[in-house]
Amino acid sequence: MKQILSLLVIILISVPSFSYANKMKKQEKKDFDNYVLRAQSKSKMVFNSRNVPNRSGLYKFFDKIEDGMGVAEKGIEFNLSYSDVGDKLDWSRWGRPGFAQRFQIHEPKKYTTKKGKTKWYRVGYFIPKNFNTSKHNISLFDFKMIYGKEGEKAVGPSFNINNNSILWMWNGSNYKVAPNEAGEQYYFDSYGIHLDDRFSPLRGKWVNLLINAKWAKDGFLHLWIDGKLRSSYFGDVLGGASRVRFKFGPYRNYMTDATDQGLEIKDAVIRYSNVGKADKCDDLWSGCDEIINQLTNNSQVHGAISVNFCIPSGDGDKPATCENLGYPQNPRPF
Repeated sequence: MKQILSLLVIILISVPSFSYANKMKKQEKKDFDNYVLRAQSKSKMVFNSRNVPNRSGLYKFFDKIEDGMGVAEKGIEFNLSYSDVGDKLDWSRWGRPGFAQRFQIHEPKKYTTKKGKTKWYRVGYFIPKNFNTSKHNISLFDFKMIYGKEGEKAVGPSFNINNNSILWMWNGSNYKVAPNEAGEQYYFDSYGIHLDDRFSPLRGKWVNLLINAKWAKDGFLHLWIDGKLRSSYFGDVLGGASRVRFKFGPYRNYMTDATDQGLEIKDAVIRYSNVGKADKCDDLWSGCDEIINQLTNNSQVHGAISVNFCIPSGDGDKPATCENLGYPQNPRPF
């Protein structure tokens, strides 16, 4: 468990403090809208400027891929190779070549969500059963916290495959300010839920995630996986930010922790479908009454191996201090 906790900390504190964008071409927009994007995300997303070069075969759209349970979706497939070298602030972060790489699609600032707003988000993904992230991490999607004209200063909620464990993570209320590779960053206390594949399969099939977030100091953050509530949190999910940006697409980091031990970073093949943002659940999901009826006014966790709370060191890339909050013996750990 110590290995998982140490990686859990470094995911949350190692993000850039700014993010520029590259616009999509007309045909690219049409393809993303047709195959992947839904509701308010349609025609509202751009490429991250730190993406690895868009080579042939890096991504492709598909009309239908069926999993072993007979569920078929259309969408996009990414094949991120270790040989894909992107922006130096990713690849050579902290002076360690081979540290991180990404190919992400995100909202430009004018389409990000303002503080105080409530939104629904959906992400469908399909990763192989043998998907390998030994000694490193890959984020399937995340949110970034924007602070006025200063831009991104902190990571928000994120969904990660970390050292082959699947983690759902978000910020607490308190943070420290410290330098990072692009200036300075807010290093937040964080919660991390180590999800249990045995409760509901999370790889080797189409998995559909639904998120309901009120981006406010008196906010909430709820996560459903395949229609089952897995986490419900009430509290400050804004951290003083003015806006929240939604991103998806593969982002690998801490690859040097693996390569330093002689491990091979294999190609990451990830498929996405039905990715979008909306004001109403019904715009993204069928059967929302059943979804909403699972909520109460209290926090909940279901199908987790553990729940942890971490306090960052505030010293760049140094480890944080983490505490196991006693789940499942403590069914309401936050």
